Amino acid sequence: MPEHIPDNSSPRGGSRAVRTRRLSFTLLASLAFVAGCDDKDPEPQNPPPAAPKYTAKIKRTSFGIPHITADNYGSLGFGQGYAFAQDHVCTLADQVLKVRSERARFLGQGAGNKNVGSDLAYLAMDVMGRAQAAFPTLSQEVQDMLTGYAAGYNKYLEDTAPEARPTECANAPWVRPITPVDLLAYNTDLTLIAGINALALTIPVATPPTVSAQSVDPKQAALRPQMPSLEELQKLKTADFGSNGWAIGAERTDNGKGMVMANPHFPWEGELRLWESHLTVPGQMNVYGVGLMGVPAVLIGFNENLGWTHTFSAGQRATIYQLQLVEGKPTVYKYGNEERAMTSKTFTILVKLPEGSLTNYTQTIYFSHYGPMMAIPDSSLPQGVPPGALGWNTKTALTIRDANIDNTKFLDQFHGMNKAKSLAEFKDVYATQQGLPWVNTMYADKEGNAWYTDATPTPNLTPDAYKKWLTDATTPGLTVSYLIYQALGFVALNGSDPANEWQVSPNPARTPGLVAFKDVPQLDRKDFVFNANDSYWLANPAAPITGKSPLHGLEGVPQSPRTRMNAKVLTEVSATGASGADGKFTFEELKTAVFSNRSSLEELVRAGLVERCTGKTTVNYKDSSGKDNAVDISQACAVLRDWNGRYDVEQKGPFVFREFLGAYPGANLLNAGALFSVPFDPANPIATPNTLTAAPATGDDPVLTKLAQAVFTINRSGNTVDKTLGQVQFTTRTGAPIPLQGGMSREGITNVVSFGAAKTTLFDFSQPHSATYNSTTLLAKEGYPINNGSSFVMALQFTDAGPNANAVLTYSQSGDPKSPHYADQTQLFSQKKWRPILFTDAQIAGDASAVETTVSGG
Repeated sequence: MPEHIPDNSSPRGGSRAVRTRRLSFTLLASLAFVAGCDDKDPEPQNPPPAAPKYTAKIKRTSFGIPHITADNYGSLGFGQGYAFAQDHVCTLADQVLKVRSERARFLGQGAGNKNVGSDLAYLAMDVMGRAQAAFPTLSQEVQDMLTGYAAGYNKYLEDTAPEARPTECANAPWVRPITPVDLLAYNTDLTLIAGINALALTIPVATPPTVSAQSVDPKQAALRPQMPSLEELQKLKTADFGSNGWAIGAERTDNGKGMVMANPHFPWEGELRLWESHLTVPGQMNVYGVGLMGVPAVLIGFNENLGWTHTFSAGQRATIYQLQLVEGKPTVYKYGNEERAMTSKTFTILVKLPEGSLTNYTQTIYFSHYGPMMAIPDSSLPQGVPPGALGWNTKTALTIRDANIDNTKFLDQFHGMNKAKSLAEFKDVYATQQGLPWVNTMYADKEGNAWYTDATPTPNLTPDAYKKWLTDATTPGLTVSYLIYQALGFVALNGSDPANEWQVSPNPARTPGLVAFKDVPQLDRKDFVFNANDSYWLANPAAPITGKSPLHGLEGVPQSPRTRMNAKVLTEVSATGASGADGKFTFEELKTAVFSNRSSLEELVRAGLVERCTGKTTVNYKDSSGKDNAVDISQACAVLRDWNGRYDVEQKGPFVFREFLGAYPGANLLNAGALFSVPFDPANPIATPNTLTAAPATGDDPVLTKLAQAVFTINRSGNTVDKTLGQVQFTTRTGAPIPLQGGMSREGITNVVSFGAAKTTLFDFSQPHSATYNSTTLLAKEGYPINNGSSFVMALQFTDAGPNANAVLTYSQSGDPKSPHYADQTQLFSQKKWRPILFTDAQIAGDASAVETTVSGG
């Protein structure tokens, strides 16, 4: 029973008598104090304000680069989060909305109920729950960085009126304070880019065939997510989503110290933009570089002792499994000699309807023991694929397992890299954390070491399993392995066969079932290592890496024209070569090579093409409707003849040459056939294929027909063949076009610019792009609008005085059109200009534009 409180008692102060004695004592003490004082009234004693939890100095130098200094990692994160929010608050707010599964609640159901599908997919992936569980397992320094970063972001929101935010999120109710777990959940999602993240919308559309036959509430049915298009799912594969990275060692530099060239090709809008910062905790860490939106670390950059860059790995981060279903049981699948029932979870989300009201939407998501069920659209796949074959039918269903879904070491990995002081320490981070999500690494240091690795998490299959997959995936046919690999680039296996499970390595791996760090591709050199998104095989052509799983990438296969150009620049030694007659790069030679805008295919093909077209006037071209067209190629031939071969803004030749190459399917650029007569030779992989295919003895010359096709396409688009590259290739900032140098990866240009950003943000500037006249080159009536490609371009050399670096962030530091740093570096990139990276205290202090502020809070 509850204790009875008598009338003369008080639950706050005890009995009335006791309270009286206390009051008497207090009164006497007060009188004694007053008697001991003079006649003046005492000064009021206000308690001192509590010291803020976090304090950081942010010094913004030219081009808006923040140099952030703090006494501890929590305050460092606070300063970085605050500075980042100043430049990109809307992007992170949107991404947190995504991982919280609240897009439909605030932004409505979306076209094709896309926001509903996104919310359900992220609930199914449980990124929030995984982040909540993972947070206590992170190192204390990384926990402090995350907590401080979230507090700094929130402090920016507190300091900035809602209407003063950038247009995309001004006064938006979905811009709210975030927690460290929100931030970690978003960082977890970034690790999934090369896997389930790209296929997220295929999860909520995977439903058992019996569901469609059931009676469904029409209001709920109207909100059911629709199947995404195959083109939407292919965005990572088709958007020139890659990079070039060079690490040059002592044998190939003029001072015997290391060099790094960073040239990631990433989207110019959305959450995959890179953001630049300099992070310092005196005596503990001093690192400069770029990271993805909302990441409390440097992902590409350098410190006093070493530098590194990354390129997107050609390996596999996930496997799709086709399950054989038990007859009559669409949620039960065969597994070896047994039957396994799928599990399910029912999720309910809030959806904002067009008139503004909120409604609940509920859907059940199914899972195999591998991961969530999924369905791939097959409407665009080859003829002969039965309808629904890659969906969920009565006989089969698809599911996916992602190697990064349990990657809790992502931030500890990069934090360790940021602090490393030597190659041994750098490698140790890889061995102990194994948290790199989807990139190759090229490393060089002040000692002149160069190192390459593809240490990304890779499924560890048996040799029999991966050999069978490779055979099925590369042999043309209608097998699931072939269709999924060709359409999306993913591994597909028979999930009902236990032999296709990921195998536990005898060597330490971050998660059971992954290839151990000891077994991933690695190469130490003193000359150079590089990668341009082909596999690890030719990180240095003089020392091929062999014997690795094909899930890490393929060996002995034709290399992309861009890989061939990178390799040529790094291996040529001549008076006219990139590194001069001595073969040792100076800092200026390195920078010149980066923006040389040479094309491997131009160097292989143009001379022969000009020889063939000279003196020719009219060539017949049969267009897609079957109509014959007499095309005058003489002006195009003259343009190609007078071109210097470089993809620079003032040059006319690139326009014609791009459309000429664009008339050839991609396979023709990799081996003998319609373009080359000498085939690819694995023993000479950089020099082959080569030699323009000879003209036939009689009849039309197919090469000149392709040139006529190029001229026809250019004319049909409303353009003319004599336009300079800068007139047709551009990006738009605040309504004004900025001409751009560079070219497409398929042309063999290292400095890539393209269109088709991979992003999940629902805003950011959308580069105008009308219907295309060539699906390969994406030629539009405007020309070639650009929103993807070279992003943070950095040239770094270590010297006796420390690191010396230049860079340009091609799309500029801020995403806010009102910012002075929205297009300033884009103009630099247009003109092939670099800016110095300010790293030392003296360099930073010497910047006349520097503005320092101190931010506190938390």
